[in-house]
Amino acid sequence: MAWISRIRALFGREKLAREQEEELAFHLSMREQLNVEQGMTQAEARRDARRRFGNPSLWRERMSEIDLMILPQTVLLDLRYGARMLWRNPGFTMAAVLALAIGIGVNTAAFTAYKAFFKRGLDARVSGQMVNLALMVHSGLGDQAVNPLAFFSIPDYEAYRDHVRSFNGLIAATNPQFLTLTGAGGVASQRSASTGSLVGRLRLLPNNGNNTETASTFLVSENYFSVLGVGALRGRTFAAGESSKLSASPSALISENYWQKRFGGDPAILGKTIRLNGIAFTIVGITPHNFVGTNVEAPDFWLPLSLEPLIHPDDNWLRNREKLCCRILARLAPGVGIDQAQAEMTLLVGRLSTLHDPHSDLGKPAKAVIWPGSPFPYPMKLYGGLEYAILLIMAAVGMVLVIACANVASLQLARAASRQSELGMRLSLGASRMRIIRQLLTESALLALMAGAVALLFSWAFLQVVVVLIADAFPAEYGTFIFHVTPDLGIFAYVFCVSLLAGVLFGLAPALESSGAAISSALKHSSGTGKVRSRRMRNFLMAAQVAVSLMLLIAGSMLTRSSIRALKMDTGYDSERVVSLALRFPEGQKYSVDRQTTLVRELRTRLAALPGVAAITSARAPDGDGLRTAAVSLNGEKPAPQNTRAVLYYTYVQPNYFQTLGIPLLFGRGFQTQAGQPATSVILSESAAQLLWPKQNPIGHSLRLAPGGQFAMKGEVGLDGPSYEVIGVARDARGVLLNGSDSEQIYLPMPESRVHEFPMLIRAQAAPTQIMNAIGPIILSVDPNLAAYSFTLEEMLRQTESFLASSISAAVAWSVGILGLLLASMGIYGTVSYIVVLRTREVGIRMALGAKKRDVLMLMLRESARPVVAGLIAGMCLAEGASYLLRGVLYGLHSVDSISFAGVSLVFLAIALLASYVPSRKAMRVDPMVALRYD
Repeated sequence: MAWISRIRALFGREKLAREQEEELAFHLSMREQLNVEQGMTQAEARRDARRRFGNPSLWRERMSEIDLMILPQTVLLDLRYGARMLWRNPGFTMAAVLALAIGIGVNTAAFTAYKAFFKRGLDARVSGQMVNLALMVHSGLGDQAVNPLAFFSIPDYEAYRDHVRSFNGLIAATNPQFLTLTGAGGVASQRSASTGSLVGRLRLLPNNGNNTETASTFLVSENYFSVLGVGALRGRTFAAGESSKLSASPSALISENYWQKRFGGDPAILGKTIRLNGIAFTIVGITPHNFVGTNVEAPDFWLPLSLEPLIHPDDNWLRNREKLCCRILARLAPGVGIDQAQAEMTLLVGRLSTLHDPHSDLGKPAKAVIWPGSPFPYPMKLYGGLEYAILLIMAAVGMVLVIACANVASLQLARAASRQSELGMRLSLGASRMRIIRQLLTESALLALMAGAVALLFSWAFLQVVVVLIADAFPAEYGTFIFHVTPDLGIFAYVFCVSLLAGVLFGLAPALESSGAAISSALKHSSGTGKVRSRRMRNFLMAAQVAVSLMLLIAGSMLTRSSIRALKMDTGYDSERVVSLALRFPEGQKYSVDRQTTLVRELRTRLAALPGVAAITSARAPDGDGLRTAAVSLNGEKPAPQNTRAVLYYTYVQPNYFQTLGIPLLFGRGFQTQAGQPATSVILSESAAQLLWPKQNPIGHSLRLAPGGQFAMKGEVGLDGPSYEVIGVARDARGVLLNGSDSEQIYLPMPESRVHEFPMLIRAQAAPTQIMNAIGPIILSVDPNLAAYSFTLEEMLRQTESFLASSISAAVAWSVGILGLLLASMGIYGTVSYIVVLRTREVGIRMALGAKKRDVLMLMLRESARPVVAGLIAGMCLAEGASYLLRGVLYGLHSVDSISFAGVSLVFLAIALLASYVPSRKAMRVDPMVALRYD
């Protein structure tokens, strides 16, 4: 059989070669003998046999096809020959490798970052066995209203841990908590959020009003480390079932990162006592370096959940089934799949729902959701906006690779024109067209692999710097963010595949074009003017580079303009002179609700007496977080799916809220003092009033409210109740959403008992800098244990998710667009330079016939400008499609923004013409006599 012969050929190469020579000689001798029998002389018979038989070398190659090793041999020969050709053309090689390295490097960096940020597993032994747990709770106004819930109460966690047999272990962990650290000794090295860190200097973190030292802390179940399969670097970790021992002697673990950063690697750290929220803890172990467990950052300390009452005396986490505090993760039992575990857990979820308050969402039907272990609390499919952003980023960096491939392909086409004689000679000597194409593709693949190696090195170095910058950008109290960007087998495979794909992309068209042209011009003298078909291909590739680069630049310009407009827009309130001051009260019975309310009142009195303070109130800032929605019905009907008029945002405000923020009332009146104001009155924003009562005066109308589908826990102030009377209409105020939907607001009077739950909003008569500087000393004089965080409302606007998303998108698009512009300029310059060299003879003829240097310059510029203009037109069409895809993060811009489209296009045209002008000037210096002798 044929395959047996191929395998045998692997082990008998010399014997196979001898047999092939004997077979060739046999066929020649048989033909020679036949010719002699037909009457030819011996010499004529031998000559005729060789003529009829053909090229012996070609027959040897065909016979060698049964050899499995012939392909690797020829590939090695092609690689060696390709390396020699690239070595002989260092200018082309360096330009091509640089262009491809940029394209491959950007894609490698994006893929590595995506894998490190979003596809990271848990920091555990055999992390593939770990899974995340969450619930999909049916909540809201309809059967399809479902809320994802990733946090559980301690009693529910214990029920799942003790009754679900599909798991080998179940762990619970809180989000990072910032506890007050005392008794650590030495000098605190952590930087304050306002001065020491990058995000603090950019005003992306709150200004801490005092100098308390805080520590990032995770509270975890006692079996946390044993289920993850991670031991201590020094000392020991917590162990399951030692709650009573931990209660008698409170213990903590310290991360190796914080041990080195805060205590300088002090070997006496084990057994040291520190105080967190005033409670003494003994450090009994050090977690491994960069250990993050189920999160993305290494905290400063780890505490057992059983000690939560010590640091949060006011909370009853351990016994309160309605208190959602922890994420739950599990290790699957051997032989158990996710579907089986999910089905078993869902059965228990139904039984546990009966133990919850029937008025809370926890008491409603729910379904368990289990997916592979991840630091993210929800499955990636629930982050629709994030997945969309990742897709756009990957598409953008993919376009950079397309630009790089088109760049190198145009250089390959221009270079191929100078190799026509070589390729024609090889065809004349018996090489097939497929053999020529394979040789050219091998050269392209070698070029791409060289670029891939360079790209891998530089993308790794770049990401290492980025990771360090991210880690240093946050203050020490936020923990140490850990991202692993060192290339692994998956990254190497990705770079290898992308490099080979790039080699095929930029090498296939030139290989087909070059081999086809070589067949028709084999052994013919090149005219030097180039072929029309090759010229069209070069123009197409140049236009493609320009089109994609222009699209990326226009997208970046529109995103940048959108971010600027978002900041400069009319917010409807005074954002520059109003300061938001949020307080964090210490834990303990000393700070009861009454005590907190008293402190807030005292602080408001002291702050109101400061020079330059115009007014002060308590409320959520318009651009703050914590948006809540309510279903609205009219005519006194209780909101239900069939009669809900709208789902609007609502917030609680004090009577002087509108005066403090400078929001005018358009109709009606404001809230009166709390004592005389009925609790059933509301004020609507202008857009909310128009939505509920179009072209009508809403004053005096009534409405009813119900929860708008958001998750509600026991103890949250309910909206169900009697009708609310509309007493006023306020001007719309800008919120946090770019589409302006949160401007549709319902303002409810704030109960005096809840004043401590909301930030204070302080309006300054002039710039608020002096007031912000005075906040710290006043808080220290009132109660030094309070932690305060202040922002101006303008700074808060910069921190909104929509603005940050728009700004980051603009930065990414501009960076990618600039790289595309650089690549396109390199491609235009290199292609025009090659064309000038190839058309030297033509230019000499034109100048010998009387053409002026200016005519030659204009000829070159005109021919290079044609594909550029075509690319600009195509790029604007692509940019219009891109603006449609980006409409969710564009604010106040038309889909065809004239400034972005026209301005960027003109700048791009100028840069492209400059890239063409420099090599075109060389054509002006051609000596006609030399050019006529040019080959």
